[in-house]
Amino acid sequence: MARRSMPVLKHLLTSSSTPTLRRSVTYMPRPGDGAPRPVTLIPGDGIGPLVTNAVEQVMEAMHAPVYFEKYDIHGDMMRVPSEVIESIKKNKVCLKGGLATPMGGGVSSLNVQLRKELDLYASLVNCFNLQGLPTR
Repeated sequence: MARRSMPVLKHLLTSSSTPTLRRSVTYMPRPGDGAPRPVTLIPGDGIGPLVTNAVEQVMEAMHAPVYFEKYDIHGDMMRVPSEVIESIKKNKVCLKGGLATPMGGGVSSLNVQLRKELDLYASLVNCFNLQGLPTR
């Protein structure tokens, strides 16, 4: 694989024009009054608490104007508590770690319950091509 990519890399490095990256930039202004905003936090199961804890540390290091309303939800619960749904609707932002999905029995996972309750059905991913790099 490395041998096949070498000609492409050599071409990119020796080409006379430097490829320009054109990405759309999403800009989200800070709140007008500068007050910290609440974010619903569901650490989840497995590595979820590790990941969400890392995000909390990054936000703290950045002095981001947010604070977390943390809820202890686990994949083996039967339903998402109503106060969690209310918090997400009120805050309009939620950071959620992975939740375990029960196997068999036609049991609906908490992930599916959250998507249905909050009417979340889109997964948008931004991508871009590098000029001069052959892609599909």
